[in-house]
Amino acid sequence: MNELLRRLTICAIAVGVLTPVLTAQEGLPIVRDGKAAALIVLSQSPSGAAKSGAKILSDHVFQMSGARLETVPEGKLAADEKRTRLLLGESEAAAALGASAEGLGPGGILIKTYSEENAIVILGADDLAPVDDKGSRYAVTTFLEEVLGVRFLWPGELGKVVPKRETIEVASLDIRVTPLIVQRKIRMASSWSQRMEIGGGLLHVTEDDYEKFFRAAHVTESEDSGWSSWHCLGGSLGLASGHSYGDYWERFGAQHPEWFAMEPSGSRDQSRSASRARLCVSNEDLVEQIAKDRIAHIEKTGDKSVAIGPNDGGTTSFCVCDACEKLDAPSERKIMLTDFSPGADRRQFEHVPLTDRYVHFFNAIADKVAAVYPEVWLTADAYSVYSAPPVKAKLHPNIAIRYVGVSYLNEERRHLGVADWNAWAAAAEKIYFRSNLLLAGRREGTPAIYPHKLAEDFSKIAHNSMIGTDLDSCMNNWATQGLNYYVMAKLLWNPDLDVDALIDDYCRAGFGAGGDAVKRYLLRLEQLTDEIATNELTVTEPYTPEVIAELRAILDEAAAKVNDDVKAKARVEFLRVGLEYTDAYCDIYRIDREWQALGGRLSPEMKERAHKALDRNWEASRDIFENHPLAVNVANVAWGSWGYFKRFQWKDVSPEVLARWQKE
Repeated sequence: MNELLRRLTICAIAVGVLTPVLTAQEGLPIVRDGKAAALIVLSQSPSGAAKSGAKILSDHVFQMSGARLETVPEGKLAADEKRTRLLLGESEAAAALGASAEGLGPGGILIKTYSEENAIVILGADDLAPVDDKGSRYAVTTFLEEVLGVRFLWPGELGKVVPKRETIEVASLDIRVTPLIVQRKIRMASSWSQRMEIGGGLLHVTEDDYEKFFRAAHVTESEDSGWSSWHCLGGSLGLASGHSYGDYWERFGAQHPEWFAMEPSGSRDQSRSASRARLCVSNEDLVEQIAKDRIAHIEKTGDKSVAIGPNDGGTTSFCVCDACEKLDAPSERKIMLTDFSPGADRRQFEHVPLTDRYVHFFNAIADKVAAVYPEVWLTADAYSVYSAPPVKAKLHPNIAIRYVGVSYLNEERRHLGVADWNAWAAAAEKIYFRSNLLLAGRREGTPAIYPHKLAEDFSKIAHNSMIGTDLDSCMNNWATQGLNYYVMAKLLWNPDLDVDALIDDYCRAGFGAGGDAVKRYLLRLEQLTDEIATNELTVTEPYTPEVIAELRAILDEAAAKVNDDVKAKARVEFLRVGLEYTDAYCDIYRIDREWQALGGRLSPEMKERAHKALDRNWEASRDIFENHPLAVNVANVAWGSWGYFKRFQWKDVSPEVLARWQKE
């Protein structure tokens, strides 16, 4: 058993379920009457996670109480020290109490009180790098959340809940947890990308503008290392991944055209889409070359993982040669393939899934690589026209499959995705969840909320061969989809949590007396998302003027109930930004559905209405970009869907609107 598998085994047998532990009126004192009653103790050579954790802990206690905890190395601790010792990270002092990271798996934490010794141990497994070296930091944020009541709902100071109290005392604690999932990754779409460059151009904003507003919105009063880190997103399987043959046509197209997919026309020419070339996966010489390339890469880099996933997208066809077709397995399930041959006008035709041919391809490469490097993992994909589970074949034990299925905007696809996961788990020893589930509604930015379905499904698949996640992506639509991000992060740490209790806590902590109304608001959004999934609606369809008015009234109720709670009221208004954006955006799509019903006929009256709606949306988007950049990622939305608005002969915001905005 290799080292990574050994650690995965430790993780599986050491997993625990973390339950909330509330602060008590009596216990070990941290702060009394606004004065520090504890100090943070580090080892003489603390881990990076322990050092950063000390700053996070000290800052938040100060923000809560006004008392700044001193941080000292254990070698300088006075023998007669009376203050409570917060022993952070592994140390001789913690070991003397019998507390260490021994037995914890990657990312594991230990939080335990020793009342008689006047000590609280807060540590994690920091020496398991590169699998996970942040355990002590996870322990600190867990302590702040579960013991001291801090919450981090969304990035930035507004999203952080830090309760004020002059006295902080901690009752008896004994928390020992290793997360079930070793790699807990959500891609955070926080960088200015090529797509956002396009969308930003439509909004008349630049990367510098984005950095100015977006980065400022993330600033918090206390050090926290960011929302992702706070929620213990981390760990690494060290797996290379991605689409692997982008240069193959350039390298081999002229000499070996037979290595590439035969289109229905008989051509193997990939020049129309050279960087996304389709391969003839039955070709043994091609397999030999790929294996040779991977072995050379491993020799050069020492990497423990290499990717063998096919290219994605492109405008050439999948191979229809006899040798590839013979590798396909009979199946009742059917897919649609596209004939991209010149003159075929992208004709679509029915076919069985191509999974078995690709499993044959993956296994053939793995056999050759494993003969030289038996410890190296290879990553491949359950994706596209090979997302259905294999019918006949099983995966080589050195292959880790990236599974992309599961959707929450279509109920049939959701259930099929979970069923397919289970079938893949029977065919492959190692699967990691590379789902696009968080991208629901990304091209619109409107609400798409599904925490209950997410929790129900994830609790099942997480216990069935899942070794990690690489979820695509948190698009930073926090005012419309933020509950999904929050619940997903919590599920990655504990797939078995009570989602209803989590939602209750989210609403109570963030919105105070308005929490019940906010919960009704969020559950109504979830209900509307269920309607989308069940009835195969577009994501904007349920948001009629009547529904918007209903939702607006619920937020009005929440705002009225919070009274003088300034931050709670500001959080309600943050949600309102998302709702008002939804109203402005869905107005365009209401006109679009009308346009489609009329067969694409654009009358002068409809054109005028559309332009007014689009100008309104542009103004709402610019306001969000500058004043509420975390509410909706409007630059990404502009890239994702504003091209559709050309059908209304709208190319850009009107000069009058732009001039007014620039003047303001």
